[in-house]
Parts: sequence; C-alpha cells; structure tokens
Amino acid sequence: MNPLISIWTQPKQTIRYVLEYKTWSYSFFILFLVSVSVGITSFAETDILPDLSLPIMILLGILSSFIGAVISLFISSALYTWVGKWLGGKGNFKDMVQMSPIASIPLIWMIPINLLLVFIFGKNLFIDMMNTADADLFGTLSVVLLLTNLLILGLSIFNTVILSKGIGIVHQFSSWRGFSTILIVIGLFLALMIPFIIFLVFVLLAY
Repeated sequence: MNPLISIWTQPKQTIRYVLEYKTWSYSFFILFLVSVSVGITSFAETDILPDLSLPIMILLGILSSFIGAVISLFISSALYTWVGKWLGGKGNFKDMVQMSPIASIPLIWMIPINLLLVFIFGKNLFIDMMNTADADLFGTLSVVLLLTNLLILGLSIFNTVILSKGIGIVHQFSSWRGFSTILIVIGLFLALMIPFIIFLVFVLLAY
C-alpha cells in the first residue's frame, strides 16, 4: 500500500497500515513533504524578505513551515490524546503523533502547482500586490492565488475528515467522536486566545 495514493480512497485502511507497518521516521518524512508543499509559497504576497534571492526565500519558507509543523504536531497530538481520553478513547500519544501527519498527505499534491506558480511569477509571487503599479500582474496573480487558496481550502476540509477518522482509529471510537475531539481542541485554543486578544487590544488602545 502506498499511503500517498491510498489516502484518497482508503483513508482508514491507510492510517491502520501506517500505524502497523511504518515508524515515526515515515510520519516525519510525510510532515517534511507537507512543509515543503506549504513552505514554497508561505511568504506569497507578504513582501517580508524583498532583498533575498528567490531560492533563499523558498528555503526559509520551507524551514519555518517545518519547524512550525513539528511544534504544532506535538501540541495538537497531546491535546487530541487528552481530549479523546476524556471522551472515552483508549489511544496514546505515540500513535497520535504517528497518525496526525498522514491526514495532511493531500496537501503534498500541491507541490507541483506551487512550483509552477514560482516558475511563472518568480519573485513577483512574494511581493505585496497592493503596492504594485502593474495592474495586469495584480489582476492575474490575484485570480490565480484565489483559485489556489480555494483548492487548499478544499484539501484542508478533506484533511479534517481524514484526521477525524484517524483520531477515531487511535482512540478506538467513531469518526464523529474524532471530529468532536477536533472541535473541542479548537474551542480550548480559542478560549485561551480570547483573553490574550482582549489584553492586546487594551494595550494598543492605551498608547
């Protein structure tokens, strides 16, 4: 079984296969590929690093995406494990870490598209288009990025479906309870962020 292919039509079987026959190194390899896919265009339209060469900008995007993905993996896996057990699950942190990157495999298939964007637009892809005087370039790139973002949104929804199934497999309960686990984790994150945002607003208003 090739998880890069089978995840599209057999997500549950693919996740069980990875948990049974693959190691952590395989899951981290998948996480790296996802980071490459996301990192290629992570600085698109930001104008953050205008003086750097295109290869360096892409390399920094991939590196920052991978570091962020690793940190997010351990934090989210811990929360999925804890909340899932609260909902009656029997899973463990090790299996959750190994499973979670598999849910993001569909995003890997964005690599050819993102490379094509870089090949066509070059450094223009990383410029803040609101500051450009080239109306034609602005219009074309805006439409292309809109379509790309819609595709990523669709893949992200599919990732959530796969993750729900994966959490269900690890915890030995239903996919719907796996989805509930995700929602609770998101709710906890928002509950922690709201006081910080309110504090930040008060600090900014004070100046």
